[in-house]
Amino acid sequence: MFSSVYQDRVIDAAYRNWSRLYQAEFWAVQRAHLVGLAKTGIIEADIASALAAAIERLRATIAWPEAIPRGFEDMYFVFEHELETLVGPERAAFLHTARSRNDMDNSVFRLALRKQLLDLSRRMLDSLGAILDRARGSDGELTILFTHGQPANVSTMGHYLTAIACDLAEDLQGLLEALDTVDRSTMGACAITGTGFPLDRGLVAELLGFPGFVVNSYRAISSSHWLSRPAGALEELLLDLTRIAADILHKASSEVGLVRFPDELIQVSSIMPQKRNPVIIEHIRIQAGLAASASTGLRQLLRNVPYQDVNEAADAPVSALIDSLSLAASAIDLAGETLVKMRSDEHRARSIALDFGVTTTELADTLVREEKIGFRQAHAICSAFARSGNDRELLRRSFEERCGRKMGLSADAIEAALSPQGFVVVRRLPGGPSPEGMKPVYAELAENLDRAKGRILAIESRIAEAARSLDRAWAELRA
Repeated sequence: MFSSVYQDRVIDAAYRNWSRLYQAEFWAVQRAHLVGLAKTGIIEADIASALAAAIERLRATIAWPEAIPRGFEDMYFVFEHELETLVGPERAAFLHTARSRNDMDNSVFRLALRKQLLDLSRRMLDSLGAILDRARGSDGELTILFTHGQPANVSTMGHYLTAIACDLAEDLQGLLEALDTVDRSTMGACAITGTGFPLDRGLVAELLGFPGFVVNSYRAISSSHWLSRPAGALEELLLDLTRIAADILHKASSEVGLVRFPDELIQVSSIMPQKRNPVIIEHIRIQAGLAASASTGLRQLLRNVPYQDVNEAADAPVSALIDSLSLAASAIDLAGETLVKMRSDEHRARSIALDFGVTTTELADTLVREEKIGFRQAHAICSAFARSGNDRELLRRSFEERCGRKMGLSADAIEAALSPQGFVVVRRLPGGPSPEGMKPVYAELAENLDRAKGRILAIESRIAEAARSLDRAWAELRA
């Protein structure tokens, strides 16, 4: 018997994790392994059939106790005990042929982690598709972009939203690349060196929906890449989400006031009737921050850990990572809802453009193009103009003082150069906020999302087909 402290803090906690997170994957591994034993002739057909019938009965009827019974080390031993009551200890023992809890647990964890990574990836894909649709409909929706916390350039919501979406699309790609590391079976690695039984590792992997298995049996048990890489990809995504949340909160502040939110996304004060608090953004930041702390903690937990079978890659850390993925998925949902439904306050955008001389850059460019002067001269002239509060007469005097001649630009040309709409329209280079500039942005983002969708669908299709194959093989085993 374990000490009461160890029982409470480790054994019971692990059992709760298994009961909560890994039951479906636990049963899948039992079934796939038994099919593998039977198809390779490692165990006789009558024993395999009896075991299959008992496992199926348990799968349908077992009521896992809320707390692990004393004297049992983990869920597997509870299961094995129940199996023994149905087929006897001798026959029940055949199921554990050519496997260890090491390779079984690792495969169970990978299956559960793969499921959560796929769910997060699918949610990201859906949110990014909605953001792309929203951006395409907002080419003429003016806003102000900031640098170093100061108003810098006039742009559009489409330009702003796609910048965010392109980063998140790269984060999605990173998650899918990390998923490739997770998506490998470890069955057949046994404790660390495999087995002398002729188990077909490829067959068992295929039945579990894996595209293959970790070939080196020691690496299958000792590697931490299947944990650290998803944690790293998740951390990168969550970093971006918190930066986005901080930027939107800045734009939503009463002092800036560039974005507005529908009533469904704001909360009011219990005492101040004028308040409209976009706290949904704070919840993005909170949930992303909490999830990021788990990812960071996991990566640090693995530092200086021996390259062996260790509990740093067992249920407690894996469960924390899976929980953080669920929290990250929630943050993604909130971010998607916010980015799609918030709107620019275009009146405020024009006001900021005027008050802070945001379009003065285009006036300087116009002087270079039309008056044929160097940009540094134009910059100095327009800087004096901005400091004067946009005094048109001072602009002409400053030009004449610096260039030794009168400025030829008409009043209408000056106003056109200072127009917020004109500032956007003239920026036609690929990636600029004009409709022409945005075409390659939309095309690249759509292409990246289509590529990610193809990868996700292929993985989902493979898993679904594997489930059908396992069901068929299971039915044959029980016949």
